[in-house]
Amino acid sequence: MKGTDSRGSSAEVLIVGGGLGGVAAALAALRAGRKVVLTEEYDWLGGQLTSQAVPPDEHTWVELFGVTASYRALRDGIRAYYRRHFPLTERARAWRALNPGAGHVSPLCHEPRVAVAVLESMPAP
Repeated sequence: MKGTDSRGSSAEVLIVGGGLGGVAAALAALRAGRKVVLTEEYDWLGGQLTSQAVPPDEHTWVELFGVTASYRALRDGIRAYYRRHFPLTERARAWRALNPGAGHVSPLCHEPRVAVAVLESMPAP
């Protein structure tokens, strides 16, 4: 079903909500060649990951397997953002599983603004 947004942009897929699920749905639709409008109530994407600074959900093997390619790209993108934009020691820069916040809650503790930057870049052309 085709429609238009409030600016008159047409789209084949409308996704309401820019949490991780909404972003994942938008990425899937874009990869399928669809024109997508993704809406979000707030000024940033990411849902709980960015609005409430909740670390990514974790399971024991998250660094090795059991996640989608898009989720892996998000995790890798967060680490790459720190390597590009933050002063890190050489040891930290070389650490494949970099945990920027050095938290024990998650192997990927990070600032919400970093996740927003990475999420916004993922669907970009």
